[in-house]
Amino acid sequence: LHCSIAYLINRWKSQLSLPALLVSTVVPDLEIPFTYLMTGGLEHRLVLHSLLGAATLGTFLSVLLTIFLYPPVVSLFFKLDKEKVKEKCRFSGTLVVLCFVGILSHVFIDSLHHEFNPVLYPFVKESFDALMLTNDWTSATAIVTSVLLALSIFFFVDELRKGTKDFWMRMLVG
Repeated sequence: LHCSIAYLINRWKSQLSLPALLVSTVVPDLEIPFTYLMTGGLEHRLVLHSLLGAATLGTFLSVLLTIFLYPPVVSLFFKLDKEKVKEKCRFSGTLVVLCFVGILSHVFIDSLHHEFNPVLYPFVKESFDALMLTNDWTSATAIVTSVLLALSIFFFVDELRKGTKDFWMRMLVG
């Protein structure tokens, strides 16, 4: 659902790299299985869900995944022109900034509704809940999930209205 933010930003400025935004909005969640296993199930969100980790390691991973993994995977699975995908994933300062923005948007959105928010990790190990929408994380999650789901459905349906020709190119490459 974090991808809806990528689409929102891309609608605002369509010349920006949608792949960079899509990748970076999901990169923080790549740590979940590893963190869970490494902490014996005590934690599942940590480094990439912190401002420092997202801004540094998360941005770096997002850039690498966007440039090297996204083009071949998306081209293969969705039968898209690999060169067109590569063009949108080419390294640039703008791509780095977009990865930074995308990953920080993930951390911000999570801080609105998750039970544990390691936003200030490693400096503070406690949850940072100052941005939580409500005092109850389950109701905050319902609100955030509903908004992001509605946005996702809107963008999906809006692209379908434009026709099925090049649908996946529009949804995954921009």
